[in-house]
Amino acid sequence: MTVKKMFCAAIALFTLAIVACEKEPSTSDLHEDYLVYTAHDTVAEFPEFDTYYLPDRILLIGGTDKAEYWDDERAQQVVAAVAAGMDAAGYTRVADKELADLGLQMSYVRRATYFIGYDNPYWWWYYPYYWTPGYWGDWTGWYYPFHVHYGYTSGSMLIEMLDLVQTPDKKLPVVWNSFIGGLLTSDADLNLRRMLDGVKQAFAQSPYLLKSIR
Repeated sequence: MTVKKMFCAAIALFTLAIVACEKEPSTSDLHEDYLVYTAHDTVAEFPEFDTYYLPDRILLIGGTDKAEYWDDERAQQVVAAVAAGMDAAGYTRVADKELADLGLQMSYVRRATYFIGYDNPYWWWYYPYYWTPGYWGDWTGWYYPFHVHYGYTSGSMLIEMLDLVQTPDKKLPVVWNSFIGGLLTSDADLNLRRMLDGVKQAFAQSPYLLKSIR
């Protein structure tokens, strides 16, 4: 199966996931392929957002009850790829998150399996210092405007886009997310290449993020 066909299959699988509980498809038969899922709030007016804040480190999930972050040179390449996707879509990165319309947070499931649900969307809720609504400001919680219920396994990357402008019930809405699976192999260089390609594909299959589309 080609990567292009795999992306199409991944989108179809994600569509099923939003209406029923769905685990990440097995990657045992995909060999050199990986999966890229994206979903978004169909009501969000993305062209009306102008600025975004992106932390320069990636949260590592699994294996410890203490917060760990990935911030070496390889991590910076992944962060730069996300920034490049946002810049190409017409947004401007700012250094102060209080001045941003959108916030992006990246998490990598290094080991173990976690499940995310519409009613309880954050597996790290009880872990200290992990991404929390308070990191972004005076927020009391999270919510997805779209239904989400699926699983993440070792070697998965999650990118979430948060609306920092709206304040319904002081909850923080996640207006776009991307799940990239099948990243973990014994080859570190291949893992990084898959991450970078996966980030590019996530933006490529999310044309609604472009500010020029109204």
